[in-house]
Amino acid sequence: MADTTVKQKHTYVEADRKIEDASSTAWSFLFLGIMGFAALILVWTNILPLDIPFTTLLMATIVLGILFLIFLFVSIRAFHARLIPVKSKEEADICRIRNWFVEHYSADAISHGVDEGDISMEELYYLRLENISRLLTEEFPELEDSFSEYIMENIYQMYFD
Repeated sequence: MADTTVKQKHTYVEADRKIEDASSTAWSFLFLGIMGFAALILVWTNILPLDIPFTTLLMATIVLGILFLIFLFVSIRAFHARLIPVKSKEEADICRIRNWFVEHYSADAISHGVDEGDISMEELYYLRLENISRLLTEEFPELEDSFSEYIMENIYQMYFD
């Protein structure tokens, strides 16, 4: 039987965007956790009176207290996301690959073997991108697919406006 599993592609997300998302998550969960605990305190001090039986109030407080603790835990974990070293490595890799590409290839080398006269701009784009992909894969086979596609676009924009 043939292997029917399909490798799902995903879009590369820059480290800056990941840091921004983690920060947003952290602030949101911190706000919800603090507001939740403040609401529980207001209910128990009768500043915000609720007309419910004591046992129901106690159970709701325990369940919601645990939920708000989880929110605070998630916010602390999101604030301490280890993404700064990832950003530095990403920037170094991009710089290294771009510098290598500039040193070894020109726009003419990327367009090598492509007859630009009788094909559309879209076909030309894909042929050039295919050449960039081949050159990158030969030199950097360890690159993740989504990162490789990101770098290919980056290099293409560098050579062809």
